[in-house]
Amino acid sequence: MFDSQTPDEKVQLEARVAAELAALQAASDDSDRALADHLGIGRTDLRCLDVIMRQGPQSAGRLAELLHLTPGSVTALLGRLEAKGYAVREPDPTHGKRILIRPTARVVDLVTPVIASRIARGRTRLAGYSIAELTLIQEFLVQTRESHEQFTENLGAVP
Repeated sequence: MFDSQTPDEKVQLEARVAAELAALQAASDDSDRALADHLGIGRTDLRCLDVIMRQGPQSAGRLAELLHLTPGSVTALLGRLEAKGYAVREPDPTHGKRILIRPTARVVDLVTPVIASRIARGRTRLAGYSIAELTLIQEFLVQTRESHEQFTENLGAVP
């Protein structure tokens, strides 16, 4: 069906996909801002919460790496999250001197109902795709993410 497209139709479709990617990025940015505002925190603080909620407790050093922040900036960020009751520092049970930062039950209780319907809608949409389609979507998303990461790395290397 799609292979019968003319070269011009394919170029137009590629342009529409690129436009939708840009719109998706803007919508994602807007939803992040709205959630940060809802929680009364900044965007970088929200990004930190995202990391520790999705990837589990992290050391301050690892958070600095993941968020591309200085250790001092992470210390200030953690102070803000602790003051809001959104994160706590606790000893790493596997390493005597390391401290891990984890989200509190309070922030999980605040965020979960806000994003639950969004997650449910996403799962419903994904259920409508075949394994082959999901594989293609996943490959496209991985390649797009890697492209963003490379772009970020390249910009960071510019003097």
